[in-house]
Amino acid sequence: MKRLLIVGLMLAASFANAQKSPKNIILMIGDGMGYNTVSLRILEANGTSNFERFTHIGSIKTYNSDGGITDSAAGGTAFAIGEKTKDGVVGMDANLQPKTNLMEVAQKNKQATGIVVTCALTHATPASFSAHQPKRKMAEEIANDIINSNIDLLVGGGIKHFTKRKDGRNLFDEAKTKGYNVFTDTTSYFSATPQKAMVLVADEHLKAADKERGNFLPRATMKTIELLRDNKKGFFMMVEGSQIDWAAHGNDANQIKAEMADFDKTIGAVLDFAQKDGNTLVIVLADHDTGGLTLPPTEVNNLSEEYGSYVVKFSTGAHCGTLIPVFAYGPGAEKFQGIYQNSDVFHKIMQLKKWGK
Repeated sequence: MKRLLIVGLMLAASFANAQKSPKNIILMIGDGMGYNTVSLRILEANGTSNFERFTHIGSIKTYNSDGGITDSAAGGTAFAIGEKTKDGVVGMDANLQPKTNLMEVAQKNKQATGIVVTCALTHATPASFSAHQPKRKMAEEIANDIINSNIDLLVGGGIKHFTKRKDGRNLFDEAKTKGYNVFTDTTSYFSATPQKAMVLVADEHLKAADKERGNFLPRATMKTIELLRDNKKGFFMMVEGSQIDWAAHGNDANQIKAEMADFDKTIGAVLDFAQKDGNTLVIVLADHDTGGLTLPPTEVNNLSEEYGSYVVKFSTGAHCGTLIPVFAYGPGAEKFQGIYQNSDVFHKIMQLKKWGK
């Protein structure tokens, strides 16, 4: 009887831990990162990849509302609003109706919010979480939405869409009237302690990982976490490895390796924080695969004996309709196992946080 009681208590404790609501959620998107993109990184890292630290892994179906291969706008929007939409649409459903996104839900629940990317903040993925527009190319309209989004920390590129506009407005000046500190270099941001900040460090997109971008993504991510964690209610944050996609569009294996190494390093820093914090859920996924990367055999031994030999090949320069991996760590991570729709990511987060729209 005593043994049964102990087993029962252990099961109850296990169930309670599984149902624990995470205080913080960090959603990390590797744009264009498919299963084989991750495989390439794991092979290259030779046992040191942070992807291997995850124990809860699932897969998502990424097609858009028309049943076709998604772009980053529709893919990002599915995560952000919990509904599939048409390609090119950000923050709206398939009928072009604006929908509440995860940043807005977090704000309603008094949480801090942040976005860190290596592209322009007006680009498709960050725009999916900060704007509501029918066309992803409406960069000036998206920029206007961004300064009105009230997202606490916004880090990336895209200065020209805020200051070199057709309408003559200077959105940096307008952002300052809304309480934002505006930084155009990382040094100033890294040494500051703002509660609200827009950090735009490139006229459009940042440089590629193999072209002097350095440690921007891991450093900017950890600085942003450092600031967001001061909120006693917790925070919701989206981080994007934006340029994996572009490297894959160009079938550039070396750039993919560099971008994935950069993203992997950022994941490692975030996992270290989450492990120490104990109350942070980390979700790593992608909007779609790009390039159709494969790893057929070659006679040249490029790796250790453990992994054998391979060569990188591509089947396309476009997006693919394959399943996409989801990696999760922290309270509620088990909820992201299995195969489900990309739009279900939103609903799983909402359920874990016990949020209502």
